Amino acid sequence: MNWLLRRRWACWAGWLLLLFHVPTLMAAQDAGGSYNLLLKKSLNEDWFLISRSNLASRNNFGDNFLGYTGLGVGYQLTPSFSLRAGYRRAWFRFTDEWQPENRGYLEGYFAERINGFRVSNRARVEFRRFDWRDDDVRLRNELAIEAPWSLTPLRLKPYLEEEVFFSTRAGRIEANWLGGGLAWRPVEGVKLKLGYRWNRFRVGDDWNNRNVLVTGINLFF
Repeated sequence: MNWLLRRRWACWAGWLLLLFHVPTLMAAQDAGGSYNLLLKKSLNEDWFLISRSNLASRNNFGDNFLGYTGLGVGYQLTPSFSLRAGYRRAWFRFTDEWQPENRGYLEGYFAERINGFRVSNRARVEFRRFDWRDDDVRLRNELAIEAPWSLTPLRLKPYLEEEVFFSTRAGRIEANWLGGGLAWRPVEGVKLKLGYRWNRFRVGDDWNNRNVLVTGINLFF
């Protein structure tokens, strides 16, 4: 667990540094939104179905350029660790036409409480197939930390998260997301999220940045 603790504090330090620079960053960069829906249905004590959908915008929220939805199946190996496999259909719009992507994935998901903090790590392999560009295998790793403190009578929980994207075809990191916000569980089986993400991504050989408003609805059945 030492590597998780080290990365947790590195993520906190990076987020605090980012907060210090947010006004300057937001003035000079693009802005957009990422609107997420997660559905998870238990089939029995071990097996479950999971679905993720998203719509993303850019150009100061004026251009919806990415959407996806999909379905996967998961197996709970231990109380803290599960394996998942699934399919996702994505669409990108760079001109007037939407371009599709077929994406299969395998992932491992770990979640545990460490000194009251809920720490989760998701490692994913994505098999990306296109008819408009070269296929790719992409590796993604997401670390998320939710604090044990409850804020306001609504019992809001602050969280931090970071995700790194690595393209095996290009042999390099193609994106890095760093963000945080508040999570709210109004009733059992419902989790709502509102946060900010600094999206750093490659366009060709150059790096671009986007400030992203993130919303999330997670429903568990």
